[in-house]
Amino acid sequence: MGKENDKKNESTDKHTSFSEIQEGSQRILRKLIDVRHTLPKKQKKLCDFLLDNYQSIGILTLADLAKNSGVGTTTVLRLIQNIGYDSYSDIKKEIRIESVATPSAWWYLQKSFTNIEDNKHCLSQVGEESVEALKKTVTSSLQKDFDKAIELLLQCEKVYILGLRSSKGLGLYFGHLLEEFFPKVVQLGHDIEFVFDRIVRATKKEALILIDNAPFTTIGLETAKLCHERGIHIILITDHLSSPAASFSNITLKTQASQKQYTVVPTIYLLESIVVELGRKTSNESVANLREISEILEAKNITQPFTFYPSE
Repeated sequence: MGKENDKKNESTDKHTSFSEIQEGSQRILRKLIDVRHTLPKKQKKLCDFLLDNYQSIGILTLADLAKNSGVGTTTVLRLIQNIGYDSYSDIKKEIRIESVATPSAWWYLQKSFTNIEDNKHCLSQVGEESVEALKKTVTSSLQKDFDKAIELLLQCEKVYILGLRSSKGLGLYFGHLLEEFFPKVVQLGHDIEFVFDRIVRATKKEALILIDNAPFTTIGLETAKLCHERGIHIILITDHLSSPAASFSNITLKTQASQKQYTVVPTIYLLESIVVELGRKTSNESVANLREISEILEAKNITQPFTFYPSE
């Protein structure tokens, strides 16, 4: 009987998917982000240390963690209890998985230049790895947060979009798609020097979508802080939960960084999914807007005639 149970347990462990493990690691970082502003001073200090340095937590003992974060071991144990874990080893296990899952995006960009697989064309290699990253991006927790983000965007009077450095092109692309049919959009990426001027005039009925893939920027963090202080909703899109802006976001949508190369495919997938879902939720108005724009562009000879809509 004991051997049968052992075999059953081995079978269960064997079939635990990476996405299930990854969801566990995201949960602990999400918990730290969620409780951060409700914690006493010393626990908040420890929480910030964990979020900023979790990639190295796996090699620290409980005493090392207390010393390096500048708190006592009692504070460590109290935080562990507050976020619902039984022991420090449980936290280390989940954080270690997350730190392995999403190293620096720039590190992967460098790695992709030397990651050459014999007898495999670059197109095939890059394509396969991008598909793998997409599969690991789609988790039940992401789907739940995605639905919350859509509902929030539908209720807002304005939606500000900001992407910086490596994420700037993503922000511009996303904003261009949305503004064709979703008139609430305000693109902040064109004039970075005026970001704070515009946020100061924003209201609590508006929201910021911050695309903040690693490496993170000071402007992105300061923009998130300002929005948080003024009660403006923040939807953070990132490939790494260690993004400093995560401490201030209302909703965080995390994509999966590739294990072998630099790619923004998962982020583009998420952005285009938001576009499609918002279009579906506002289909009557959105289709009418797209038709009007198409007709005007053709009438002005800006675009060539193209039968996009089926005849009615």
